[in-house]
Amino acid sequence: MHRVLPHNRLALALSSALFATMSFGATAAFAQGQPADSQPGTNATPSASGEAPQSTSSATDQTTAPATTDKAKTLKAVVVTGSLIRRVDAETSSPVVTVDRTAISNNGSPVLGNVLQALPSISGAATNPQNNSNGGGVASPLLEGGDGASRISLRGLGVDRTLVLIDGQRMANADVNMIPQNMIDRVDVLAEGASTVYGSDAIGGVVNFILRKDYQGAEASINDGISGHGDGQRHGISLTAGASGDNFNIVGGLNYNKYDAVLATQRKYSAHQLYLSSGVASPAGSSTIPTGKIQTPASIAANAAGTCPTQYITLAGGNGSSVSDYRCDRGAPDAYNYNAYNYIQTQQQRTDAFVLGSYKLADNLTFFTDAFFNHTQSSGQDAPAPTSVGDGWYVLASNPINPFGVTFSANPIPGVANSGYQFNTRLTGLGTRLHTFDTKNVQVNSGLRGAFGQSSWAWDASFDYGYSNRVQRDYNEVNIADFQNAINSGVNIFNQADPTVSAALRNGVDTPEYVYTNTTKQVQFNANGELWDLPAGAIQLAAGALYRQQSMNYTVTPDAVLNLTTGTCEVLQEACGSPGRGSDNVKELYAESLIPLLSQQPWAYSLNVDVGIRASDYSTSGTTTNKKIAVEWKPIADLLVRGTISQVFRAPNLDELHDGVTLVQPTLTDPCAHLSAAELAQHTAACQYVPVNWAGNSPAQVNTYYSGASTVGNTLKPEQGKSIDLGMVYDPSWAEGVSTSVDFWHIYLSDLLTPIAASTVVNACFANNSSPYCSLISRYDTSTLQPGQVKVINTPVVNLGNLSTSGVDFTLNYKLPHFDLGSVDPGNFKAGFSTTYTSTYKNDSAPGQPGAKTIDYAGTYTQQFGNLARWRGTLTLNWERGNWSAQWQSRYINHLTNLNADVVTGANAPMGSVIYHSIQLGYAIPSWHTRLDFGVDNLTNKAPPLVYQNGLNYNVDTATYDTMGRYYWLRATFKL
Repeated sequence: MHRVLPHNRLALALSSALFATMSFGATAAFAQGQPADSQPGTNATPSASGEAPQSTSSATDQTTAPATTDKAKTLKAVVVTGSLIRRVDAETSSPVVTVDRTAISNNGSPVLGNVLQALPSISGAATNPQNNSNGGGVASPLLEGGDGASRISLRGLGVDRTLVLIDGQRMANADVNMIPQNMIDRVDVLAEGASTVYGSDAIGGVVNFILRKDYQGAEASINDGISGHGDGQRHGISLTAGASGDNFNIVGGLNYNKYDAVLATQRKYSAHQLYLSSGVASPAGSSTIPTGKIQTPASIAANAAGTCPTQYITLAGGNGSSVSDYRCDRGAPDAYNYNAYNYIQTQQQRTDAFVLGSYKLADNLTFFTDAFFNHTQSSGQDAPAPTSVGDGWYVLASNPINPFGVTFSANPIPGVANSGYQFNTRLTGLGTRLHTFDTKNVQVNSGLRGAFGQSSWAWDASFDYGYSNRVQRDYNEVNIADFQNAINSGVNIFNQADPTVSAALRNGVDTPEYVYTNTTKQVQFNANGELWDLPAGAIQLAAGALYRQQSMNYTVTPDAVLNLTTGTCEVLQEACGSPGRGSDNVKELYAESLIPLLSQQPWAYSLNVDVGIRASDYSTSGTTTNKKIAVEWKPIADLLVRGTISQVFRAPNLDELHDGVTLVQPTLTDPCAHLSAAELAQHTAACQYVPVNWAGNSPAQVNTYYSGASTVGNTLKPEQGKSIDLGMVYDPSWAEGVSTSVDFWHIYLSDLLTPIAASTVVNACFANNSSPYCSLISRYDTSTLQPGQVKVINTPVVNLGNLSTSGVDFTLNYKLPHFDLGSVDPGNFKAGFSTTYTSTYKNDSAPGQPGAKTIDYAGTYTQQFGNLARWRGTLTLNWERGNWSAQWQSRYINHLTNLNADVVTGANAPMGSVIYHSIQLGYAIPSWHTRLDFGVDNLTNKAPPLVYQNGLNYNVDTATYDTMGRYYWLRATFKL
């Protein structure tokens, strides 16, 4: 007779409903609307630690034995990453890789991003402290560089499809560098879709930081490091203290670490920007140069410098007041080396504080709270300001400083003869442009947990609050009105070498400020326990509900607010932005049930089925329901065969919905050029105002306006798809210390949330006069001097495109048996190998649109998707003997193809394989309660493969490769 536990009638009904709603096929049906989020954290457990068993390896899969009633009475059940169910063992259907405290400390880095971004399952494009570029007026922090952040991209799917958690609760700011290392017990990385457990964003997987509990005592640690080039110094200190008793535990700590900036010129590979042109790599640079790139009539150019290949000239000598002071612009030989001012490591410092604690109020009631604060200050640097008449200033032909007799302006000025000539210059006298970031983060999760009497049922109720505020300031930005006044008053901008010119221009610089704030508030209730016994064990059920509210606010000082009519602002175009503001909320119900079907049977040592469902209601895009089914089968005690099929989704985030308008200037091949009257008549919507046999766009770049969808009145729906994982874990009893796993994974998505490309807008409208994208195009009309020229194209975030990726993960870990060599003790050895092979990464960026096709990016590098090397792997060797320990780790990144690397021919270029080696040696001094650790990263001083310029600042992929070279570090830890 089956036993139904108290309080379980509702749970039983919900479990039955779970089975009734499960439906998986070749094409699963998805409810239209908005995705779901979050998970009951690992605090939702009656165990003392609230944590799953810790791995003894830096990357180890754990396997599950059948959970019997007797076993559950003697071992602590915990919530493991990837599931809502409390489990006796950590081995489940989910392939969780654990990075424990030993692996973190052996890395030596004071920030967690450098540790995690080396995992083989992480690829694509992400940010880290090597990213220097200024995001200008773009609101989203995910698009910024120079803010010192590290963000994770699992499976190459991007940072917004990887969910970052602290004890199962999502962070308001997913910068993993802001999490204090001494707060972390371990990090669980689940690289498969987990939307039914955690909700929106968990498409590539989740990174779950498990906090320390029950720590007693105190310790202090100091660290320092410097590169083999004598630069890039870092240093820091951390303090940790804790106490516990029968009814309480508390842990607190402080952290401080600082990195020095390193200029790109300190490394050979980044000293100049390199362009691959017609198969030849050569130094080049910006055409915006201090001596000016000046367009003049052919007759003037000929008088100034003889016959020029183009009509562009530049200052050769003198003060620029005479045409004879100029010569032909030579292009690449005259280009400006802006790399000389960029950082390959941004300047940054962080201060952290945290407190974690719980107090037992009664036998079945405990109060808990986890809180931390982070303050990060960082800065990136760019070359002195480049500017052109496209920024909104002009030089009249009548101005005494102008020796050419023509007017320099962005476009011909009505009524002004000889106007519309181009003029670019570099304001070197103003100094470099510094963009600083001041970021404050607060995260608090507090609540109650307990049990229902003497039953197996546990519950928790919590309130989670997250707050992030980032202030960006851009120094030495040119104020256009002041710049124009200086020109009108006779400041000779043709001669940037004149100190009096620089002094005059310094009076007209601004420091625009951009403030991005986001807040998360969430309340959640969870219950977890047994339903009834089957012969193979008890059916487990977890269920819960949450309500979460999120808001964002982005402000821009008035001098940097983009004028949508002119495409300019009061400072240079690059710094123009727009404010954005919005909020949303979600209500969710979710449940998961684990059903043990067989136990201790022939060819079924255990067989479990895990099913889950999550229903979500978003204020911005309605409801969605997502389900999963997973199987855990152990044909024998040593072998686990596992598989999971789950529906995944990602709701539009607040930036994608409410980001303000930002100017982008892409290259556009206009299909309306060179058409006859009959041809134009067939494409009236796309080619409005275009003259017959129009020559095409003027030399000025086409303006496009990126924005969130709601900014232009559009709506968005969630991305949706499936995640499939099939694998096995083998722990042979005949080979003690050996464990291995292999997992085949496949993730595919539709309705991708992405800014639409200008070419997609124009081509879609050209092919179909009724296309909804036609409304996004604006051309100059016949009353202007350039009818048909594209004025602006709106390119907001839309749902467009499909993405599919698949591959294999493999791990092998071996703890060698102790060798007895008589009087010589060789110590203990461990080896761990982990690798990921990406088989496919297919993207159809515009399904159904003209010219659209599916491209497989596996094994390639592109700016859009980043580094998708097919093979990535790490090999780690550990040794311990008495007070000594050591580690050798090798990290491998396979060769790949840099798509369209050649700026002239568009040809691809190879990028070679890279192996990084690092070593660590530690020694404990028990009598002093001290441990010393010394390490060397990038032991062989391996330089990164060249990606060439293509919009990058230092010719390399900083999201993947090391930019510093050989690096030495030292740490001393004192137990107090």
